[in-house]
Amino acid sequence: MEIKQIKVLIDVKHHATRFGFCYGFSSGLNIITGQNSSGKSTIVSCIYYCLGMEQLLGGNRSLVLDKSLFEEFEYDNNTLQVTNSYAELIIKNETREATLKRYIKSFNNESCNKIIVIENGSTSSYYLHSGGDHDRPEGFYNWLTLFLGITLPTVHEDALDQGKSLYLQNVFPCALIEQTKGWSDFFAQMPNFGIKDAKQKLVEFLLQLESLDNEIRKDILLQREKNIKDEWGMRYTKISERATSQGFSLRGIYPDLIKNDLKGVSLSSLSVISEEKRDWIDLKDYISNLVGERSDILKKIKNEENSNTPDNIKNSQLKLQSEITLLNRQLRAINNEKIKEQRKIDGYLEEIKKIDIEIERLDSAIKLDRFMPDAEDLILCPVCDHELDVESRLKIDSSKVSLKDSISFLKSQRNLYDIYIRKYKELDSNFNDVSSFLSKEIFLKKEEIKNLRKDISSSQDKNIRTLIFNEITIGQKINECNRLLDDFSRIKKELKDILVELSEIKDEKSSLKVSDERDNVKISDYIGGFKRLLSKEYFFYTSNDINHITIQNKPPSRLLPVVIIRGNVQPIRLSSSASDFIRAQWAFYLTLLESSKNHPGFLVMDEPGQHAMNVESMSALLKYASLTKKQIIMCISKDTRHKTDTANLSKVLGNLGGKYKYTLIDIDPDGKKCVRASSE
Repeated sequence: MEIKQIKVLIDVKHHATRFGFCYGFSSGLNIITGQNSSGKSTIVSCIYYCLGMEQLLGGNRSLVLDKSLFEEFEYDNNTLQVTNSYAELIIKNETREATLKRYIKSFNNESCNKIIVIENGSTSSYYLHSGGDHDRPEGFYNWLTLFLGITLPTVHEDALDQGKSLYLQNVFPCALIEQTKGWSDFFAQMPNFGIKDAKQKLVEFLLQLESLDNEIRKDILLQREKNIKDEWGMRYTKISERATSQGFSLRGIYPDLIKNDLKGVSLSSLSVISEEKRDWIDLKDYISNLVGERSDILKKIKNEENSNTPDNIKNSQLKLQSEITLLNRQLRAINNEKIKEQRKIDGYLEEIKKIDIEIERLDSAIKLDRFMPDAEDLILCPVCDHELDVESRLKIDSSKVSLKDSISFLKSQRNLYDIYIRKYKELDSNFNDVSSFLSKEIFLKKEEIKNLRKDISSSQDKNIRTLIFNEITIGQKINECNRLLDDFSRIKKELKDILVELSEIKDEKSSLKVSDERDNVKISDYIGGFKRLLSKEYFFYTSNDINHITIQNKPPSRLLPVVIIRGNVQPIRLSSSASDFIRAQWAFYLTLLESSKNHPGFLVMDEPGQHAMNVESMSALLKYASLTKKQIIMCISKDTRHKTDTANLSKVLGNLGGKYKYTLIDIDPDGKKCVRASSE
């Protein structure tokens, strides 16, 4: 995309003449020049405004635009009051040309959050700074994205822990660098919008790095991995608790998904310890034993071969009573452990209450020291004009580090208690399952003793009551065990499916590493172009050896220039002189402009000669810019405050000669400011 023309028309009170300005731009290098305070930044701010990028300059209209455009201005020693004003920007690409019209002040209440687009004689209106302005056909940023021919990527949003599209306001900081804040850091004007690593995401997008998509894929894979871990935990808990309630132990499967494999799950079993407490009996074998025992009882009942004598019955009673005594001892032990654990939990809950009170007290102490004595209530947000209830202006006090450390320690202590309490809930459930199983076994054995007593006192039923009761009890056990076996088989299959999915996720993660290598090739090419512009043949950066400068695809300062000396990594901004950091930004933005296919296609640099830049460096910048095949617009003052070798325009242009082509736009040839009487 290129900018063809910027125009502003202003109507004033009690005056028939219209005022404003109109300037055209060509391909290649354009230089807007004028005395200080002549209106160069006013022209540039109107470009921002027509593109809907005023958020890059600080927010609302009153902060972005000069008051001469919407309030009043001086003309021929008279103060003229503005009643109506609008800006028009003509933009073009390889196949299309469009005029963007946006009102600054309207006497008929035209919305300033609407941009009128005129293209091929057709006029359409689009809204901005409202929901859907990037997504809906009526949204201006959606229209501008289509005009640019780019597709905004989906990125991760911190606040909602989900994906969202990168905004155009995150893209245009690579094309628009304003005079003051714009040169303080790379993409200094970029609004965050809650997007994680927004600057890095922009570089990924501009260089078409696969890591941009990879980050989304990684987030998706991480979420999938989290989901299947949760599913594993639910299924493991379900079958483990079910098995415990029936007296079985789950063997060969672990609660932590990562510790399991397909072979282990295939060989896993539900088992019970033998009566001799020597061997584990698998559930299938346990069922077979029960079936055999039941079959023997049925034969005895059918053949009326009950050989139980009173002595045998008494021996069976004694055996059952001994078993009940053992079960009661186990039940008491379980209940005592449960009471002990509950007492611990009660103590932990009390400690948590004390910790919360202490954290609140320390936090209040920090906040009391933070509040400024002259804090004021604001009705409107100074950035976006939205209404506020109350906004307190704070200052950071580093003297309370010990209090913050104390809060961190208390929070970590609280987290330990929370973890134990969460674990106790699982333990408590196991206590209940085991207790229920033991109570059930005690009840069944007591019932068996009752039947044996009846057998002793009754002769006509031929002592078969106990056999019938045992047959019924064993039949119930067989049915319960068969249902448990069916559920275990089903859950084993589900657990295997989860392990297969986990393996697929691991494979996908491995494939992402391969694409990282392809990204490194692109980054290497970009580094080469960036460092070439820093060399003495171009911008002559001298703060560090060029060989120590690089751009890494890893933290810290990922995808942004850094200096590495003896293993120490530092952002280039911190390890360069003020003027050299400006040179580094020239190289950074120009390399992006030339190497990126997703770049808006033009570059606006307002006063690039920051920090008393010398003539040689400014000349090198203009020479290089004039030879690029992209449109570059620079605002450069005619004069400087220092009569030294500091660059001013006449010296710089004198060094260019006829080889270097540029368009010079002098906005105050007669010494007047850019807003003047218009012929329209």
